Amino acid sequence: MAENNLCCLTREVQQQAFTALECHLYLDTHPDCQEAAAAFAKACEKLEAARAAYNEAAPLTPMALGGLSMWNYDKILEFPVNIKRPNAKAAQVIISQYGGPDGELGASLRYLSQKFAMPNRRVAGLLNDIGTEELAHLEMIGAIVHQLTKNLSIEEIKNSGFAPYFVDHTTGIWPQAASGMPFSASTFQSTGDPITDLTEDMAAEQKARTTYDNILRLIDDPDIINPIRFLREREIVHYQRFGEALRMVQDDLDSRNFYAFNPAFRG
Repeated sequence: MAENNLCCLTREVQQQAFTALECHLYLDTHPDCQEAAAAFAKACEKLEAARAAYNEAAPLTPMALGGLSMWNYDKILEFPVNIKRPNAKAAQVIISQYGGPDGELGASLRYLSQKFAMPNRRVAGLLNDIGTEELAHLEMIGAIVHQLTKNLSIEEIKNSGFAPYFVDHTTGIWPQAASGMPFSASTFQSTGDPITDLTEDMAAEQKARTTYDNILRLIDDPDIINPIRFLREREIVHYQRFGEALRMVQDDLDSRNFYAFNPAFRG
């Protein structure tokens, strides 16, 4: 009974945190929307209440209180991952979204690096918020791969083609593409030019969405499909927010010149 109650409380925290996050991202590019501001305030109140209820039920694993702060670490995933059947073959393709060329690690580093030189402070805040959410997505992918590969027998490792990875990492989570290529920062850019960076960001979200589409074509386990679909949907939302951010930056600049020079550097 206590375990079921804790699961319900955990889910409530996840739902309210997601609602608050979605409102927060929308306000980054629509700061004058009173409806979104009211929804954000209400979601933050519900989130704090949900966290307090969770802390009362599980005092040994407290969650941070104090509204929405992307840098408070809650000991739950943004979307639940509960995989019942190990599947090393599935893990080998899904790991591409951990450390592959269009994966969550590169996405988080891209946006958290680009924010420093972004001249529009609202857009810099958006980069910070989405970059932080990508870290949550990285954790989700890590959890999926871990659950898919734990308790594998040696025969399952051999028969699934997982042996090369197993030799180097056992079943530890290591950033690489589905091809086996290690993660590289050369897969993303941070130029200091807001037009260039935001255009890359929009393309990056579409490439990640395509990768999730391809993963979904290969997977038939609903325990895997549901969190992957959630991640795919977040790529679409991020693409929309970056498109709005690009228009905001262009409106701030001289439209006759913003392709002729770096508007963030006038040396």
